[in-house]
Amino acid sequence: MRSTSICANTGARYKAAPRICDYARRVDWHGLALAYRGEGYPTAALGAARRAAGENPEHLAAQITFGRLCEEAGYAGEAIGAFEAARRLAPHDAGIARELASAYRRGARATDALAAAEAALRLDPGNAASYLCLGEALLANEAALPADRMFCKALALDSRLALAECGRGAVHLLAARWHEARAAFERALLIDPNGAEARYNLALIDLRFEAYAAGFAGYRAIMDTAEQRPRYHYYHSGVPVWDGTPLGTRRLAIAFEQGLGNQMQMARFFDALPAFGGSVAIETPPPLLGLLRRNFPALTFVSFSNWQPLEAMDVHLPLMQLPAVLNVARESDLAMREPYLHAHPARVAALREQLPLEDGLRRVGISWHGNRANARDRWRAAALPEWAALAHVPGVRFYSLQFETTPDELAQSPFPLVPAHELISDLDDTAALACLMDLVISVDTSTVHLAGALGRPVWMPQPLLSDYRWGVDRTDSPWYPHLRLFRQRTRDDWRPVFEQMAAALAAG
Repeated sequence: MRSTSICANTGARYKAAPRICDYARRVDWHGLALAYRGEGYPTAALGAARRAAGENPEHLAAQITFGRLCEEAGYAGEAIGAFEAARRLAPHDAGIARELASAYRRGARATDALAAAEAALRLDPGNAASYLCLGEALLANEAALPADRMFCKALALDSRLALAECGRGAVHLLAARWHEARAAFERALLIDPNGAEARYNLALIDLRFEAYAAGFAGYRAIMDTAEQRPRYHYYHSGVPVWDGTPLGTRRLAIAFEQGLGNQMQMARFFDALPAFGGSVAIETPPPLLGLLRRNFPALTFVSFSNWQPLEAMDVHLPLMQLPAVLNVARESDLAMREPYLHAHPARVAALREQLPLEDGLRRVGISWHGNRANARDRWRAAALPEWAALAHVPGVRFYSLQFETTPDELAQSPFPLVPAHELISDLDDTAALACLMDLVISVDTSTVHLAGALGRPVWMPQPLLSDYRWGVDRTDSPWYPHLRLFRQRTRDDWRPVFEQMAAALAAG
């Protein structure tokens, strides 16, 4: 049954709500928001809460409800605004200060989060939640040891606070103390066996240490973590998650997840999908559409910029859960045996004509940062001055493959840099450029996955806290046979990494 009015966008295909629509005639907007939320209609609840907060800015409960629903939906800016409004109405309420600190932290306003968390602790110093909140804010400000002290104080007040144990685990992860981190997350799981944060982090540790079956199975917990929940709209709207059984007449949507690099990494599994029957649509960001459609002509790719209507699918699967559904358990199950992506020959030929490609010089394409909106870019990016050691290697010409670069950045290059990025309009162009290079050197971003999937030689400088998929001490990777890893041994110290890389480049 299709609902009307505000119910039209609630996902009625999975759960009709004719009764709740009648509330609009006799219940205030805030009450309606609470009713929708209780019945499992987050989109309608958010709409009603937005109206309640807008029509009566002095309604404290409405501002709090609106802020919480915005956080659940991933609308960080609106969540901050709502909790700021609530804080003005109740400046001495420690709970609101904690919620505002959380909203600031998720909105990448770490300094503001710290100030709000400190205020919450002043208002309510005997509450374990205040110490937990301050610990999380300190961690967001990269103050790991003070954060750990706050988590310990929280546990001293409430030994059953699983999230404080997760906080301690996160502190250990920042220092690459893997075994201590695992122990902390396991303690959190003993407290709360359903705790998504602990289960997800344990899955990442399993994957880091190549326990693939357990790691990929546990990865599903990401959908229920507070930080990542907004990314999983279909799941939280009631669309069933595909379990890998034959599809029959069902329509499957492979939901875009995380970033372009993940999409290219998981593309190795796409050819297995037709065997399950049914109709499969793979969500893909526009920059990747041309490349994937050309390389997988038998599959359907839909442009992803926002969520599809729930009526377009019967089941769905977030992209990074493909290995679990396909029972990937060993390194040999994920290993790439041959390139599964190929550059467009015409684009390769066209770019060859446009680039200066002198004979006798090795061509090295470089990329020094990823998506700046990604919180991890602070760790993985290596600014051009850090690459100085490579300037002393003879017989090499460097080409910029960096998207979203600026003239000021390029001016910092320690060696002449051909601005090949100016020729890039999508990832098909980047693929063609990679095929014209003798070597690609890139920090941990989509360029690595693209070059790897193309079967090109690629080197990657790794931060101390590398991504889980690159393991711990390996200098190679089971994901891409021609990938070589150069690892930091001290946090933020890139010089030894590029000195080692320069020596390897000089050695040929």
